[in-house]
Amino acid sequence: MTISSPPPQPDDKKRFAAHHVRFPHIHLPHIRFSHRELVDRPLAGKPHPDQPLHWKLYAMEAIATAIMLTIGISTTTILASDRSPFAAMLAPHPIIRSVLIGLFFGLAGTVATLSPFGKVSGAHLNPSVTLAFFLTKKIRWPDALGYLGAQLVGAFSGTLISCLGISLLLPFWQPMVSQINYAGTFPSSNYGLGLAALMEAIATAGLIMIIYFTASRPKLQHLTTWICAFYFAVTNPLIAGFSGNSTNFMRTLAPDTLAHNLHGVWIYLVGPFIGSALALQLARMLFSMHGLKEARIVNFGHHGRVPRYTAPDATGPSPEELKRQDRKKN
Repeated sequence: MTISSPPPQPDDKKRFAAHHVRFPHIHLPHIRFSHRELVDRPLAGKPHPDQPLHWKLYAMEAIATAIMLTIGISTTTILASDRSPFAAMLAPHPIIRSVLIGLFFGLAGTVATLSPFGKVSGAHLNPSVTLAFFLTKKIRWPDALGYLGAQLVGAFSGTLISCLGISLLLPFWQPMVSQINYAGTFPSSNYGLGLAALMEAIATAGLIMIIYFTASRPKLQHLTTWICAFYFAVTNPLIAGFSGNSTNFMRTLAPDTLAHNLHGVWIYLVGPFIGSALALQLARMLFSMHGLKEARIVNFGHHGRVPRYTAPDATGPSPEELKRQDRKKN
């Protein structure tokens, strides 16, 4: 990569050229980053000392989470509500219906992840994922808290859009979505809360293991979000009967609040967080995570930096290359 050499200026005024990022029939403009943008690496656990908070990341994470909940709740309503003709067709095949519900909610996360918003924030979309990156020191606690707040706002926004917003346009929608309790996840009355929490921990551990394994391997990184979607298709028939197969506290809290049913909601906080911590220990024992460079499940190669929303795929020089250039100028 070629780096421009402007006249000496204060550090934050230096500008550096980024790679041209090319896709079929698409040529992004020549992007230039300031020195601060290149030094600030919040998603590698190394933020700029003068910039402890990154509001653009949080805003993009909130929008991406809202997209996931909007699409996920809407597709679940179509597949599960007794008032839906699709649900009636699938009624004789409960396992297939459960697979499809898991698959489409997972694909809702994929759509959110591949959106420009998800590409900027890295698309955690889930407190368990943020916790996993925090435990591996890829994100510091101020930004981790910012992501959790963004996920909370996004989850409630997406739930309100999919449940109440759509009802304003389609009057028949409200009875459908309310009949399935706004696609909330609840512990089964046939089992104890402890078992439901255990199943949430197991399901979350599997999800985080997949993210760790694929995100730390450059050849598999582009598959991370797709494998996660199909993971829910596989686990939903196995886990949903115990706890609803959430693995995501915000995904549960928002619709359960709208349904006025917070019974056992604590298991979706405790179970997934235990599962996330357990996954980290298992990953360290079973495979190398040296390739895990930044707190992302999409749009890798930014060295932990905050991408431009207008060109989220454009990357700047590596930290090593940046240091070499700084040494030359000094």
